[in-house]
Amino acid sequence: MKAWVNGTECRFFYDEVIPQEQVPEGFYYRYYLRHDENNWVKPISIEPYVFVNFFGTVFMKNKLEFDKNKFIDVKRFKFEGKYIQFRITESFLNKTFGLQKAK
Repeated sequence: MKAWVNGTECRFFYDEVIPQEQVPEGFYYRYYLRHDENNWVKPISIEPYVFVNFFGTVFMKNKLEFDKNKFIDVKRFKFEGKYIQFRITESFLNKTFGLQKAK
């Protein structure tokens, strides 16, 4: 979906790692968004790689310049659409809450 990170237009894929082979036309630079440990509904940083607290993948038209910390704070995040649909799997519910399907 179309989104803006710190005012820069990008293509955003919530909770998905998109391979470089599937780059959206015109948006050649792939980065990852990280969410806060206690707030999973908005990104806090954009980074070349994210392994923990992964929020999603973004593709941008221009290459970003990172400082020595290898991240940029996300001060503004906006996406086209009214909401993001969160997907929760049955196995996640089972592991987290010990829930099982009724028989």
